[in-house]
Amino acid sequence: MINKLFEYKYDDKLILELIENTKFGAVASNLLASSIIAIVLYGKVPNYYLYIFLLTNISIFILRLFIARRFQKIIKTQYTSTIKCLKVYTFLVSLSALSLSIIFFYSMRYGVGDLELFFIISIIIALSAGSLATMGSVFIVFASFMVFNIIPLIINMIIHGGTIFYFLAITLVLYLVVNLTHGFRLFLYHKKAIELENKFATIYNKSSDGIAIIQNQKILDCNNTFVDIFESSKDKTKLLNSSIIQLLTQQQVDNQNYLQEIKKSLNKAQSEYVSFEWLYTKQDGTDSYIEIRMSPMELNGEMVVHAIFRDIDSKKRAELEIIRLNATLEERVAIEVEKNRLKDKHLLQQTKLAQMGEMISMIAHQWRQPLSAISTVAISVNLKAQLNKLDKETTIDATNKISEYTKHLSETIDDFRKFFRSNKEKHYTSYTEVVHSVLKIVETSIVNKDIQIIQKLESTNVFHTYENELKQVLLNLIKNAEDALIERNVEDPKIYIESYDNTLIVRDNAGGIHDDILDKIFDPYFSTKEEKTGTGLGLYMSKTIIEEHCGGELSISNDVDGAVFKITL
Repeated sequence: MINKLFEYKYDDKLILELIENTKFGAVASNLLASSIIAIVLYGKVPNYYLYIFLLTNISIFILRLFIARRFQKIIKTQYTSTIKCLKVYTFLVSLSALSLSIIFFYSMRYGVGDLELFFIISIIIALSAGSLATMGSVFIVFASFMVFNIIPLIINMIIHGGTIFYFLAITLVLYLVVNLTHGFRLFLYHKKAIELENKFATIYNKSSDGIAIIQNQKILDCNNTFVDIFESSKDKTKLLNSSIIQLLTQQQVDNQNYLQEIKKSLNKAQSEYVSFEWLYTKQDGTDSYIEIRMSPMELNGEMVVHAIFRDIDSKKRAELEIIRLNATLEERVAIEVEKNRLKDKHLLQQTKLAQMGEMISMIAHQWRQPLSAISTVAISVNLKAQLNKLDKETTIDATNKISEYTKHLSETIDDFRKFFRSNKEKHYTSYTEVVHSVLKIVETSIVNKDIQIIQKLESTNVFHTYENELKQVLLNLIKNAEDALIERNVEDPKIYIESYDNTLIVRDNAGGIHDDILDKIFDPYFSTKEEKTGTGLGLYMSKTIIEEHCGGELSISNDVDGAVFKITL
């Protein structure tokens, strides 16, 4: 037990008691007592000793208040341990006590009269006696103050000599032992009281039943389960002092108004046990059955109602379900038959929806990069906002990018919808325009992954083609190159985009595609990626767009560094 006292591990509530008395104790010890002693000794010892003594105590006073605030912050946030602060606080208290004995020593050295010495002794003893009230909740602080206060004083009195001082020294030894013993017992009392309080709080708050103390229809206190039952946004303060009647549904399932009944039950519960079931309407509008048990209880000399709220919704609904099933057996058979008929109809519907699934997969594939770019911009804005570095230019740039990305997402839907129509329109464009448009969407995301994009756009030809579909193909080729570079963890990854006359080339340095699957790369649902990241539709759709709709050719080959995709219009 003694060893634990000097481990600096104390319950937060014990430390809070110490904090509450810190200001009074610090004022009495470090300001009031030190000032009185300095006045008494003024002119009797060198002034610079008094200045050092006062400055030391003022500094200790400030530091004690600072540490007290630090304690409060630590206990409130629980972000670190209180041990380090407690050690510093103990040192400050010990230093404060030691400073009194030091000034007493210098008083003896410079021949201060016995009357003044007795006066200083009285102040030191008074402070040590008062420390039991101000520091008794944390024994190591109290014990340190007592030891560094009384023991040096006893030594000084023995050094001084004289019958009276010897007698006082012996008396202070007994006083020290008695006061430390009493302080230890008081600390144990505090500790046990808080342990019981914590155990009760744990049992009270962790109970599976909601518990509330009610007086005059008002909720005086409640536990966490009660808060959960009544879904008060997990905030206990929203329920305290509110009316218990307002929390309960007035109209029950039998359409009787139970407002008066609940009032009668509350009045009855002040003198006897009451139990009943209640249908409670939650904040989301759903109903839940609870069992309420109320009984009288005396609290602080007044009669209150101790109420227990038990969630019986599952049990009650199971009982009601059994009753309903027994009464509606024939109806349920008819319903199941109808379900089977609808199931057959749904199977037929699924064959029609399967064709739409391919289109949805393609849209999702094309949306990945814009959505990733939007996420990147949002994270960047959020981070700068948290660091207070978000300026107007950054905000405007971010919102413009997000607007551009969302516009691209919308255009993707329109483009894929138009893709399955026969009245698609062509537009005049160039490879340079297409490349720049696509890179606006994906370049930031790719560069952030340390992938270098190298452009060599020499083609000046203008094509009359489906511009958006061509962009989607280029986006897909760039995305495939990015995925290959990341998957293979390539050092110094690069994506090359080149154009010459009627040809647009996208290549990378990811090592290429194995020859045994090179001729399958454009097959539908064939993919070299992991199942969760690849659908096998991207390249198939790209080839369809280029060759069947744009009148061109999309081919694949390998060079020394990696895969080479070539579009020729």
